[in-house]
Amino acid sequence: MIRKSLFAANFAKLFGTATVAAAMCMAPSAHAGVLDFETPVDAPFVFAGDVLSMGNYYVEGAGTAGFVGTISNNDACSGGGLQCPANNNGSYYAALDDGYMFFGLRNGGAFSIASLDASFIGAAATYPSVAALLYIAGYNAAGFVDEIYLSLAGPTAGNFNFATYDLTGFGGGNLFTDVLIASFACDASGNCDRTMNQARFALDNVVTVDAAAVPEPGTLALLGLGLAGLAGFKRRRAA
Repeated sequence: MIRKSLFAANFAKLFGTATVAAAMCMAPSAHAGVLDFETPVDAPFVFAGDVLSMGNYYVEGAGTAGFVGTISNNDACSGGGLQCPANNNGSYYAALDDGYMFFGLRNGGAFSIASLDASFIGAAATYPSVAALLYIAGYNAAGFVDEIYLSLAGPTAGNFNFATYDLTGFGGGNLFTDVLIASFACDASGNCDRTMNQARFALDNVVTVDAAAVPEPGTLALLGLGLAGLAGFKRRRAA
């Protein structure tokens, strides 16, 4: 696992349908998973350096020393004057006090991210239409791979809500072994930072697709050969 200082470092006939079928059978099926934070934990509180097992995933809290978040259903907003997202009845990760997090597969495998749900966690204040930016950075064994910023909306009718973000292009076809997620709180002027303990976010339902879903070059070549053979077979039948 790459963690810790990453944030600072910024186929019926020959070559016909039988061959096509054979190639398709050889192509690995997509192995998708969801980090949904529903795995029971001993306590909901997450401190900097805590590494938790969530099914096939690890989740690590990060930030300044001490309390950096929770894994629960709105416990982060119990008596603390915070406004948690209103449209989620399950557990999720809440990053608080400028905290951030890492996650990846516990077996160290490589993956891409298909989508995730995220929201800002507000306080008793007036927020602009974009309350925060969610920062996502992907890493592999060689280091940094790609980064993206997502806009987290301000409140609607007084409530913050989870929204689903499509990340199928994130990484440009490259895979990650570890992902960092943080946020930057924004003001009405569009200035966003994470230095005043106002950078907070809620995260849930991170859909990942692991490396087994990416066909090997040899499989792709065989599939292409089969498709070409099928096209030729159909032309011969037509003649």
